[in-house]
Amino acid sequence: MSTPNADAWELAGFPGRLDVAAYLTADQLAAQYRVLVDVLLDAQEHSLTGVGRNELLAAVRDRIADATDAMAAERLTRPEAFDLDARMRALQDWKVVIRWQDKAKTEADFIRTRDRYQLTSEAADLHRWLRRKIDEDAVSTSAAAFAPAIIAERLDDTIDAIGQRDLGQAAQSWAQVRTTLKDMAEAASIWQSRMASALAGAPDVDKMSRLRETLVAYVTVWGAGVDTYSPRIREALSRLRQIVTDEDWRAMALSGVDATAAEETVQAIAQGNRDAADTLSVWFGERTGQALRLRRQVRDAVTPLLRGSRALLATGGRVTRRAELLRLAAAVESAGSDADAWTTWCAATGLWSARHVSGVPDEPEMPARTSFWTAPATPVDVKLRKRGAQSVKGRPAQVPNRRDARRAAREAARRQRERAEIAERALAARSGEYLADWAPVTSDEEAAIVWDLLMAVLRAAPGDDGTRTALTEDDRWLAIAYPSPPEHPSAILNLPEGHLACENWRKPRTRSLPC
Repeated sequence: MSTPNADAWELAGFPGRLDVAAYLTADQLAAQYRVLVDVLLDAQEHSLTGVGRNELLAAVRDRIADATDAMAAERLTRPEAFDLDARMRALQDWKVVIRWQDKAKTEADFIRTRDRYQLTSEAADLHRWLRRKIDEDAVSTSAAAFAPAIIAERLDDTIDAIGQRDLGQAAQSWAQVRTTLKDMAEAASIWQSRMASALAGAPDVDKMSRLRETLVAYVTVWGAGVDTYSPRIREALSRLRQIVTDEDWRAMALSGVDATAAEETVQAIAQGNRDAADTLSVWFGERTGQALRLRRQVRDAVTPLLRGSRALLATGGRVTRRAELLRLAAAVESAGSDADAWTTWCAATGLWSARHVSGVPDEPEMPARTSFWTAPATPVDVKLRKRGAQSVKGRPAQVPNRRDARRAAREAARRQRERAEIAERALAARSGEYLADWAPVTSDEEAAIVWDLLMAVLRAAPGDDGTRTALTEDDRWLAIAYPSPPEHPSAILNLPEGHLACENWRKPRTRSLPC
């Protein structure tokens, strides 16, 4: 029978409460416990024999003095405010520290407190991980920048060493492959956790900034390295499977352990090497690799980033530029003269106060790239005219829906591309004819290409035989124009906007070049 207070999950074998982490959640005393664990962890860098009670109290006092001042350290470590013995007993009960006593060598040792303390290995690992900061995560992701290149190089070294039966060198190269793969996987997990937290819940400035930084880090590190070296790594893994045997894995494992090592240890290391090869296949698979999966996750995060940024821009007065204005005011106030202050103000504001508001004009149909001076005015809501950090109250303004306009723009661009292709084919069909024999040019698109070709030919210098070779300004069209015959020296081209008189050139080759 199970006791009434027993947890069925724990009885089923699942891990439950972790006592070693209890010092992080202690009510009102967590700061004291964390300082004590900090001091004990730092002491391990200098000594492995633990820290005595008096030394621990002095180190805690020094740590507080460095963060505040000596008077505050003295006040915070008084016995009535800081019961060191009670704190250490609690840490011992939670299996955070190990306590023992020094040997008494003198009579005075029998009357003093001889307790010594040392962190348990589990507590040291936990606190070391806890003290790691975001900057160290950034170092981990930057360290993975060359991971694909290193893996590709070491894979080739491993294969060459196995081919030469130098299994010791093969084991060293393969160890670097495993270490680099671990760093790369850690960087990927950091990116995935940051993206997951940034995409959860409502967007805010911190989430969008974190997501943007993660995407940039991915493009800088992953996009260049993984895409470049994935085919090479896949080919190297295929060669490795063909030449390596179970005996080779075992021999590579033996090269890194003592000759008297247990067979179970050797087999475990060899199995770990084989598992690392399978993990590489999972990471750099051609269609279902983990690297490709991460790329898709980053790609899918771009849309929420844009949507969240637009939502923040649409919140009106709820987003304030107070901090920027205060920095500007401080810069103006610290200027050496009125002229310098005015220069600072002009450089920061452009003599105009920035107002960014969203809206749709009454006449949205207008040509592309319409000037701001000639575009129709957009009505501005009265709430947006008010001053202050919170000018908009209640429900924030919605981002204008321009989906139909974007769809119409894409359709117009598609039709324009079709007309341009038809014009290019029609012009290519005229090659080899004299200009005087050309049929009238009926489309504006073809007329524009003809005009560019004629201008390019006119700018080109004639050769010894009078032939002109030219490229248009966009480098898309190549034209070779031969001199006009004496009996027909000129030609009249019929264009949609009128007639054009020019020399009666013959163009045997007029073709579009690939961009």
